[in-house]
Amino acid sequence: MSKILLPPLLRGGGGIFSYPYAHLIESSGYWEERNNYHGKPPLFLSKELIEKIALYLVGHIKPRVVYLQITTKCNYVCPMCPFHGSGYEGKYFKDNPSLKPQNMPLDEAKKCIDKIVDYGANMVAMSPSAEFFIYPYWEEISRYIKQKGLKISATTNGSFVTKEVIAKLKDIGFDELIFSIDSINQETYAKVRSSKEKDYQTAISAPILATEAGIYVQVHFTQQKPNRGEKDAVFSFYKMQNIRSMTFGIELHTEENKELTIMPIERKEYIHGLCGAYNNLVILIDGNLVSCCGFANRYKYIKPKLDAFSLREHSICEVLSYQHSLMANKDEDVMKLCCSCDLYQIAFESKNQISVENNYVIIKKTISESHFRIPKELENIPNNILSWMYQNNIVSKMKQDKIL
Repeated sequence: MSKILLPPLLRGGGGIFSYPYAHLIESSGYWEERNNYHGKPPLFLSKELIEKIALYLVGHIKPRVVYLQITTKCNYVCPMCPFHGSGYEGKYFKDNPSLKPQNMPLDEAKKCIDKIVDYGANMVAMSPSAEFFIYPYWEEISRYIKQKGLKISATTNGSFVTKEVIAKLKDIGFDELIFSIDSINQETYAKVRSSKEKDYQTAISAPILATEAGIYVQVHFTQQKPNRGEKDAVFSFYKMQNIRSMTFGIELHTEENKELTIMPIERKEYIHGLCGAYNNLVILIDGNLVSCCGFANRYKYIKPKLDAFSLREHSICEVLSYQHSLMANKDEDVMKLCCSCDLYQIAFESKNQISVENNYVIIKKTISESHFRIPKELENIPNNILSWMYQNNIVSKMKQDKIL
């Protein structure tokens, strides 16, 4: 007779039987029957029961990172950007006038930080859908965040990140910079980012200078038509400079109430509550909090519901409790956004390969890829053993336990 353990792995000798939806969880061997069962194998969990369990767990997850939109301005008009891109003619801001290009007053930004502290997150990520360093008070708000005991991260195109700015970031104790670098070829860069030579020179050098200053750096490459085939050159260039992390993704676009990839992907059955994009918390510049970045991208379809429970009048916990009730009760407006969203499909993209090469661990998936610098303490371990350690989350556990 099978013995049920937690996590739910049924053990025994003999045959192997995989449960349904095993592709949605981290380890392919997590839900398996390993037993000489007699008669029929164990009954599957129904889709309805899986949704009930998932929604319960979603309501009890406490994200460690909160994104704060302190500015909706940008100095670039990247063609692929649905917010500021030259091909979109400002449609996003016409549809969402409360988010029009503007800067959040410093006192309001500080109030948001105070609410994040009260909520119990440990990192603030600045400033989604815009350029952080265009914010006139970026230094003041960064220092305020650090004074409150939080970590700080920012995504940037790098065009403002000069030596002088990096010196200030180092003095502040800035924790992480994510650079969007979609080509190191100036001709291509002019097509996908900026045609200004100064922007190009500053942006390409910024990740290297920030790394030398001791800031954790990630370089992100988004595949588009003009830069197709250039990812390896970008990754190789920054690996030579010992950049800590490099990631690769594909272009998304918003079509009415749908968030779609520009390339075909394998579609899985939608199961409510299992989307990994949910609980990505974003505080928008108009005072609303969205619990999924996909909601921010299709804001006009969900805004009336969010206005009823704004962060201006409530705590983050109260807003999340309200939004989770919408999820749990399958609110019609929420379901219209979730069921047809490619973020759901991407969130459960199965792992294809984990390997180690030239002091980097490489995690390749169907439509994304990540390269992480191996900690110095592990560099002398043979690659096959390191691969096994990463596949079994040993390195993550060592970091959690502060061994590394």
